[in-house]
Amino acid sequence: MSNRKTTAERIEAAKLEKQEAEKRIKKLLQTKKAEERKARNHRICKRGGLIESLLPDVIALSDERFKAFLNKTIANDFGRRTLVTFKAEQDKEDGEALTAESADETESSDESAPPSSSQSSQSGGEESVEKTQDALRPGA
Repeated sequence: MSNRKTTAERIEAAKLEKQEAEKRIKKLLQTKKAEERKARNHRICKRGGLIESLLPDVIALSDERFKAFLNKTIANDFGRRTLVTFKAEQDKEDGEALTAESADETESSDESAPPSSSQSSQSGGEESVEKTQDALRPGA
C-alpha cells in the first residue's frame, strides 16, 4: 500500500482547507465589525454624556429641539471653522507622534531618550479643549 494521495484526494484536501480559511476570514471580519460597532457606541455615549455634563439643560429638550439647538450653536460657520482648526491640529499632532515613533524604532532602546511627542501632545490637546470651551462660552 502506498502512502501517497491521489491527485483527486489532494484536490479535495485543498478544497477543505480553502473552505476552512474562508470560514476563519468570515469570523475575523465579523469580530472586526463588532469591535468597530462597540467603539462607535462608546464614542457616541461618551460624547453625548460630555454635552449633557457641560450643558445640563439640554437633557430636558426633545430630540427635535436638541437637533435645532445643535444646528444653531455648533453646525454653523463658526463651528465648522473651529472643527477644521481642531482637525488640523489633531492631524499635526498625529503626524508628529508617528514621526517620533518611527524615529524611536530606528534608534536603540536608550532609557535616557526624551519622552515621545504623544506624551507632550496630550497637554496640548487639553489646552485646545480649554480654548474651545472658552470660545464657546457666552460673552467670550
